[in-house]
Amino acid sequence: MKPLLISDCDEVLVGFLAPFTEHLDEVHAMSLELNSFALSGNIRRKHDESVVADEHVGHLLNDFFQDGMHRQLEAPGAAEALSALSSLYDIVILTNIEDSFQAARREQLRTLGMDYEVYCNRGPKGPALKRLLEQHGNPPAVFIDDLPPHHESVKAEVPRVHCIHMVADARLQQLLPPAKAADARIDNWPEARRYLEDLAPRL
Repeated sequence: MKPLLISDCDEVLVGFLAPFTEHLDEVHAMSLELNSFALSGNIRRKHDESVVADEHVGHLLNDFFQDGMHRQLEAPGAAEALSALSSLYDIVILTNIEDSFQAARREQLRTLGMDYEVYCNRGPKGPALKRLLEQHGNPPAVFIDDLPPHHESVKAEVPRVHCIHMVADARLQQLLPPAKAADARIDNWPEARRYLEDLAPRL
């Protein structure tokens, strides 16, 4: 039985910050200035610099995934790394996105050379990951994500899962220290590939 490699999508396999910022500017005349690692409080209307209320952020995200997903580009080396790792791992994508966008996300990744099963989730990823492991016969597993709370959730549900904290965007890397619950922090795919090749026989 191969280990299961469970990867997030945004800011792991594809960029998010840059295309989302571009979409906000061109479609909504809004700007995104990151003073913290969060969307809430950092999105402003350009005409008066007013902050967009938290309750509207979700709508802006859904609008991006509906009409702006084509702007997202592969994180450098992601497709090549996953292709090489597919001989060692069964690979699935676990992304926090509405179920209605699942087909579009699958096609997005396929077009970028990453044709893997996509599972959608809302909220903490630990329970969803536990279900995925059960569906695959409870193999050894590695989890890759950019958000520290998801690593905490995964470790709380399945402590044996090996967690890698990855943040693709260089600006976000500076804002976010390594996740305390993760086993490693690796922010690029060539290094992650080497790490995961060495790790696979030891899982």
